[in-house]
Amino acid sequence: MDLDYRKYDMTKFSDFTEQDENLIAEVYDQLSAVYEISVIDLKESPYEQFSSHDLYPIFIPQICYFVKDRTTGDSFYLFIVSKVGMTSEGGRLGRKFDTIQLWGLKKVEEDFGYISINKKKLMDKIAGIFSSFTINLKDHEFKDFYVLGSDQFKTMNFLTPKRKAAIKTFPNENFKLEVENNILSFGLPEILTIGNAEIISKFLNDL
Repeated sequence: MDLDYRKYDMTKFSDFTEQDENLIAEVYDQLSAVYEISVIDLKESPYEQFSSHDLYPIFIPQICYFVKDRTTGDSFYLFIVSKVGMTSEGGRLGRKFDTIQLWGLKKVEEDFGYISINKKKLMDKIAGIFSSFTINLKDHEFKDFYVLGSDQFKTMNFLTPKRKAAIKTFPNENFKLEVENNILSFGLPEILTIGNAEIISKFLNDL
């Protein structure tokens, strides 16, 4: 990988360790073997249109990729994100407490309002936590997921058989999926790995 991504804003990359840079390069090389991928300015992505980022000020997008399937032409965006460590008083911790993660955005075909989907954990199933807030209580094929939506009709339209299958077969139960109008956000609140980059990219491309 050409590490010329620094040319976009040198100040953004001053906190990357050598280990971070090597991992970012490996992820880029792995994904570029499958997709067309290019570094773009954050303003060229739908990030600013996705209002949920205001809720997570400790997540700082450092690198933005525009990713395109060579066969279908479908596209999505990936973000190398720095998750800043915080003290109990809200102050920033030292660099050693920061992590880098990978999150993605994809434009969908229509306005679905607000939707949030998460996998239920074992104790949640036992306790029935939040069950009264899900909108898919009669959907037994999708009973292992919390589904919150601002509009039941739009949410059920979003949950096509193809999307349900992709969500149900995603190999990591810790994923976080949100839709804000016509923009879908998807990622794992975990440290960046090549494996995570591959499964997140495949999910966004297949969805």
